[in-house]
Amino acid sequence: MNAGRHHKTTEHVTEIYVAVFPMPVDDERMMEVILAGYQKHADSPHMMQIRATVETHKEAVTDLVALCDEIVDEQEEFQSYRLLKFDRNGMHILRPADFRTMAPQSVDNGWGHC
Repeated sequence: MNAGRHHKTTEHVTEIYVAVFPMPVDDERMMEVILAGYQKHADSPHMMQIRATVETHKEAVTDLVALCDEIVDEQEEFQSYRLLKFDRNGMHILRPADFRTMAPQSVDNGWGHC
């Protein structure tokens, strides 16, 4: 064990923000899924960037919503998503519009699968 390690402060996760997308299970049932994938890095075209529809900080929810809006715009399979917050008080449904910025952040990087 690193001698200096016990002096570091660990930030514990107290809330999780998750975007879930509806997917058909069969003709009569739907389920909600969490997506993860990769895309080309906007600043370094030779690198890939892993993206997922889960965040642990409220400050990152704006980027999460922009990512989900981009997925809905680009992928035929998805017409909508739900934004959820999980904390010690349970699950809360959030409005994506509350986290959207005025300027579009979408960059055409192309999506792949993990």
